[in-house]
Amino acid sequence: MNLSGKLSSEYKPISTSLWIFTLIILFIFGFFGPVWTTMIPGGFTNWYTAGTVGCKLWVPVLPTVLIFFLGILREIGLFKSADKTAFAFLYVATIGLVVFLSYDGWPLQDTYTGFLASRVVEPGISDNWPSIFAPPADVVRPIVSGGAAVPWGALMPFIIFWWLMMAAYAVFYLAIASLIRHHYIDVEKVPFPQTIVSVTLANRFLEQGSLRKKLGTPLIVGIVLGLVYQIPLFFTALYPWFPDIYGWRTNTCNHGTVWLTSGSALAQLPGMAMLNKSAVHAAIFFLAPLSVLTSAVITNIIFQVLMQVAYFSGYYSGILGLDGCGRVWCGTISYRVGEPFKWDAFSTAGVSTGIVLFYFILNWRVMSSIFRRAVRGEEVKGEPINYRMALLMIILAVVVIAALWGSVGLTLAPIVVLILSNFICTFASTRVYSLVGYNAPAGSWFYYGPMKLVMGSMPTEANYKEWVLAMCMMHPTGQAFTEGWGTPLITSLSSYKMGSMMGMDSKTIFKVSLVVGILAPLLAQLGYIWGLYTFGATKLPSSLWGAVWYRADPQGIVNRPVRGEWIPYFLGGILLAGALSYLHAKFLWFPLDPIGFLIITDGHALIEGLWTTVTAAWAVKLIVLRVGGSKFYEEVGVPVAIGFIVGAVLVSFIGGLLMVVRFFVPF
Repeated sequence: MNLSGKLSSEYKPISTSLWIFTLIILFIFGFFGPVWTTMIPGGFTNWYTAGTVGCKLWVPVLPTVLIFFLGILREIGLFKSADKTAFAFLYVATIGLVVFLSYDGWPLQDTYTGFLASRVVEPGISDNWPSIFAPPADVVRPIVSGGAAVPWGALMPFIIFWWLMMAAYAVFYLAIASLIRHHYIDVEKVPFPQTIVSVTLANRFLEQGSLRKKLGTPLIVGIVLGLVYQIPLFFTALYPWFPDIYGWRTNTCNHGTVWLTSGSALAQLPGMAMLNKSAVHAAIFFLAPLSVLTSAVITNIIFQVLMQVAYFSGYYSGILGLDGCGRVWCGTISYRVGEPFKWDAFSTAGVSTGIVLFYFILNWRVMSSIFRRAVRGEEVKGEPINYRMALLMIILAVVVIAALWGSVGLTLAPIVVLILSNFICTFASTRVYSLVGYNAPAGSWFYYGPMKLVMGSMPTEANYKEWVLAMCMMHPTGQAFTEGWGTPLITSLSSYKMGSMMGMDSKTIFKVSLVVGILAPLLAQLGYIWGLYTFGATKLPSSLWGAVWYRADPQGIVNRPVRGEWIPYFLGGILLAGALSYLHAKFLWFPLDPIGFLIITDGHALIEGLWTTVTAAWAVKLIVLRVGGSKFYEEVGVPVAIGFIVGAVLVSFIGGLLMVVRFFVPF
């Protein structure tokens, strides 16, 4: 099986029926998808939505499931005309939707919902928020219990503001993706593990012969294993009486991570906190480059040694008395904020910033060539749009974004920090996700640091409202991949990867991505708000209805981004990323790279305990390659892993539908 892909020189035109189908899917899932997610019981939204599963693993559900069902329908005689273009088009049309259907995506995440809730649960504090961020309390209050008509007129300024913000960011990132597409997809051939799942599935359905022959034994075995794995987990989530076969009810976070209790044997090591046992994580990591996995495994060993040395040197005093989650996130001595490493500043912020900075430095010739062509307005064959047009789109989007932030009272300095930090976080997450299939950096409070540099560590009487607003909006910026408006970069690049391997024209991909990027934020808001007023925020199990002030309270965030000094740690992380990037590119034998380092030491990677599934994937992949060779890896290992992911995703989708049914009709 060839995983490299080749860009076709001839493309089949997209039929009108495909465009109509796209719009139907967009309107159905764009409107009802967010409501679906809020109906899933709390704690299970990581695995049973139409958006993504696996928390920051971000495995897309809707594109995978629709490709599978299209293949089955084609097999039984329906949609016989569906070809490579149709499968690719289906992926491109739906991958941009998944963020709006995911529990930690926009608008479901608690920043958007929090501004609405704040009018009711924090009536005095909510005066700090601009009126356009949320309508008055009397308009919002019916959301609490539901059963009310939607006051669309009163809500429209609020809806339009956030729609324009999301659409502007979509244009911004789609334009950036069009500029780097050739280098990223055709030259670097970045793997995109999650996209490879959909590519492989589509190609198998397009082969000749019986269904069993098309799919092949390894893929079928993988699908069966995925079903066998995920079905018991679904019933464990659905029924308290169902046997807890995999122990997910015992000390296990909903993304599949066991937290060590302070009395356990492994917890006597200060660097041990969380153990990830999700087989879906391991299957995705199995598809990642071996070099990155090797780097991660070595990094984990270094991390454990450093934490042990620090403990013996007097740091992390009392950490052995904390359980796993507390070691990562809580108190003054936690991994993320405590001395001597302050991993949130050093790794989540510094290393991720260094990954972005040195990517552009090491590829400066490519970037300068792109810029020169954009300035001259040269036509580049095979590109989705003219480089000059892309550059103009970026400029226009930045102007619109800045104007929107300015309209709510932010001045130039915080606006620049918001846009720049959003880009850094988004590009770093995209780089890591497209290489290893995990969203890092994620879950960081770091970007409060740069904002405090321009706004001050504490607000003054003169800038109080601007200060708290700027700080509040830094939180979603630190989750730029999902909450912070950066998703179109990864979804469009994923689409270009799909197109390169399935023979779909990049111009068409751009058009579809642009339509989805502009319309989906509007439809998602309309559907979500309709669901809140119809069913009630307090009755929807996963509406994330609650306060948002904790993200801006000056006293509450006095120790953000870390305890005490952060700039030296931040700069140290940048320098380490630069050194590792250079050495890894210069010397083929050098085992460490910044991506592998980040997926072990990033704050959310630590809370998900990725080191276990990364190590397991590395060990299995190494054995497969050493014993069976690359042919066995591509013909057996990869299809089994992909099949496993497909099987688990199918259960997640169908299970989510059943949970929605259960919301209306308990069973």
